[in-house]
Amino acid sequence: MESQMIWNCLPRRIFSICLVSFILVFFVLSESNSAFGAGPVEVWNKTYGGQYGDGAWSLQETNDGGYILVGNTATRGEGSDLWLIRTDQDGNPIWSRIFGGSGEDIGYFVRETNDGGFIITGSTKSFGMGEERLWLIKTDGNGSRIWDKTFGGFVSSSGDGGWSVSETDDGGYIVAGYTRSLSIGGKDLWLVKTDDRGNKIWDRTYGGLRDDVGISVLQSRDGGYIATGRTASFGKGGDDIWLIKTDSRGGEAWNVTFGGSKDDAGFQVVELMDGYALVGRTESGTDGNRIILIRTDLSGRELWEKAYPGSSGTSLQLTDDGGFIIAGRIDSKESGKDALIIKTDSAGKEEWRRILGGRADDIGTFAIQNRDGDYVLAGITSSFGSGAEDAWLVKMQTELPPHGDATRLQNLTRSFQALVLHPLASGNDSFLGRE
Repeated sequence: MESQMIWNCLPRRIFSICLVSFILVFFVLSESNSAFGAGPVEVWNKTYGGQYGDGAWSLQETNDGGYILVGNTATRGEGSDLWLIRTDQDGNPIWSRIFGGSGEDIGYFVRETNDGGFIITGSTKSFGMGEERLWLIKTDGNGSRIWDKTFGGFVSSSGDGGWSVSETDDGGYIVAGYTRSLSIGGKDLWLVKTDDRGNKIWDRTYGGLRDDVGISVLQSRDGGYIATGRTASFGKGGDDIWLIKTDSRGGEAWNVTFGGSKDDAGFQVVELMDGYALVGRTESGTDGNRIILIRTDLSGRELWEKAYPGSSGTSLQLTDDGGFIIAGRIDSKESGKDALIIKTDSAGKEEWRRILGGRADDIGTFAIQNRDGDYVLAGITSSFGSGAEDAWLVKMQTELPPHGDATRLQNLTRSFQALVLHPLASGNDSFLGRE
């Protein structure tokens, strides 16, 4: 009798085991596909601006988990003004501040300072002497101006501006940009060191007879500074990517160029424990692969170089896993300009990419990974919003299996184990939906 019962149960048990095995394999494959190469999914998409031209050029997550953006706005109808926008963690505006006059004014870079305020750099044609001057603005945590300074001299054409600023260990600031008023040729790459009130301590120019521009700077661990940008005075031809290392007083320690016979430029540099990485644009390589990521040692010697499909890489940040996140754009005849975000591993191997945008032109200017491990992109959009161009903020989240799916998978695994270990036990059909 017992042996007969075993034989009667075997077909049903074999079928049950096969069915559960199939479902387990399905879940494993499904979750594997979603975890590798799929990239993050869009969580929300916010725009800021009016009926005229607005944009965001720099982004940072603030200490409370919100975001600070800086860029430009034409909302007042008096040309372009520098625009500072503060949002909560969901991209909802908390406040915005407009700085400017009757001329063209723009903010290119913002950083939260140790006192909870913000430091901004850009250029102004409204204040100071001359056509265009480097502009440095300090605000409190509510965006109210504490002080602002302009740097540069009188020139008849556009001449001086700031592209990047970083707070230094002594509580002051280092600014990178360009100057025509102090140059020996065209524009020179320009570093300006100030105290905590924006008073100039020293400035240095670097360049030759043609245009040279600084676009990114930060203080290095040794107390000096590392800057990147572009040079037409040195290198192999056209504009070349330029990486410059200085001591704490701006004295040049070394400089290297990267690129070919066509135009190349570096847009942002980051420091690693054993060297530097920078992102930029190249027109010297393969057609279509114009986003370039370069890794060097502490002396500027190239360790590796990667190029990716796209038109320009404008920002570079480290990610929690030791890789990199790049913001930029990709152009095509069919769709025009679209924003692009690329994630790589520590060796520059592309892991995923997301193209963002609509029917009109859209560009990505800055991307970060936030404290939750999600990705946030700032930029300029003509596809969404209320004007010709709007400032743009998009949050993306890595796609993970929902909690319910994980629970069902766990229950299936337990049921499968019960079937294998106790084939004659009663009540093991509940996982198939029978009570």
